[in-house]
Amino acid sequence: ACATVVACLGVCPAEVVRIRMVSRPEAYGGGSDLGGALAALRAEAEAAGAPLRSLLYSGFRPLVLRQVIFGMIKFFTFDFVVGAVLEVAPQLGDSTELLLSLGAGLVAGVASSLISQPADTILSRMNRGAAAAATASSASTAAAAATA
Repeated sequence: ACATVVACLGVCPAEVVRIRMVSRPEAYGGGSDLGGALAALRAEAEAAGAPLRSLLYSGFRPLVLRQVIFGMIKFFTFDFVVGAVLEVAPQLGDSTELLLSLGAGLVAGVASSLISQPADTILSRMNRGAAAAATASSASTAAAAATA
């Protein structure tokens, strides 16, 4: 869990940029220009009056929660499946260890993905919502400046 938290420090900014590039490609570098997306994020942070760092780490808590849940379920399910198979058929232990690990990993990956999906959806909606709110705020600021 501690390693996951440290990894999320690096993943969170990339996740924020990715979600915004996918959800609103026209505003964030056309969906493929990373430099354009970062420039749009800087402008969004300036319009909101917040440092870029706070924008890049706005989804940190849900990301950590999702990753910790994903990891815990994955390891628990993997160990459970391996233990259950070896309990039913102990002769499979040494000769098919790789196949058993692959099968248990497949089951664990599917189970952890299904369980962590709601947290992923919440994270995506939070990042998309923050982008839309900042865009609306900058549009209203520009409209007020135009009428003044």
